[in-house]
Parts: sequence; structure tokens; C-alpha cells
Amino acid sequence: MLANKSITSLESVLDLAVWLEKHGREFYEKAEKSATDPEAQQMFSFLASEEQKHCAIYTDLYELYTGKSAENDQLLGEYGRFIQLLIKEIAGALEIEGEMTHGELVDRALRFEKNTLIFFSEIKPLFVGKSAGLVEAVCNEEKRHIQQLMEYRIGLE
Repeated sequence: MLANKSITSLESVLDLAVWLEKHGREFYEKAEKSATDPEAQQMFSFLASEEQKHCAIYTDLYELYTGKSAENDQLLGEYGRFIQLLIKEIAGALEIEGEMTHGELVDRALRFEKNTLIFFSEIKPLFVGKSAGLVEAVCNEEKRHIQQLMEYRIGLE
């Protein structure tokens, strides 16, 4: 089932966007703490701050489009259960199990960033005007994150 065919409201799309960014930030914060290489720590710290910025963008868009506050820990909108399942699928790669190598952390981060980019690329057509520009900007940042992670992984080889 394609996400963009199953999620039929901007409220639902933005719910998912906010939660993906929150999960991404939490993963990068944990990865930063578990990494021993200063370069990896710096990269994960940067990515955590990027996820926080993206979360703020989607929270603002949520409030703009719905007139509701997104400042709670419960999923909002008509597809809350479906969104939770999607989050579990996309963010499932973000579980840190025991001690992981830098390569394993990077591989999980790459899988998350790629899945997130695919989702946001699919839902971009739902937005217009300035909002569409914001979603496009976040997609471009996700692409830069993927490139940064890939370049770091090459350095590990």
C-alpha cells in the first residue's frame, strides 16, 4: 500500500512528518552518545539538530493547515493508528541494540533518511505555495544528509 494513496489529509501527512523527525532526532542523539569517533559524534549531533529543525517546520505547517496545536505526544488526525504503523516501519531501523559499530549506525541512519526522503517526495504534491517550498527544502536537506552519511561510510572502508 503506498503511503500517498493511504494518507488522504494534510493533517495525517503532517502528523507523520512530525513524528518521523522526532524519531530521527532521538536516534541521532543516541547514536552521538554511543559513537566513539569524534567525527561521527559531530555528524550525529548535526543530524539531530537538523531533525529538530525539520520537526519545527512540520509542526508550524500542521498548525497553519489545521488550526490545531501539535504540541502534544499523541498522534493527531484521522489516521493516527495507520500513522503509528508507518512510523514503526520507517523508524524501525533506528533501534540501537547493544554496542553497534559506526558502520552499523551509519547504515541504519541511511535507511531511515532514504525512507523518509521517499515518503516526503511522495507527499510533496499535496502542498502548494510557500508550504510546497518548505517541503522541497526539507527534501533537499534529506538528500544532503544521505550524501553526508554515504561520504562518512566511504571513509570507514
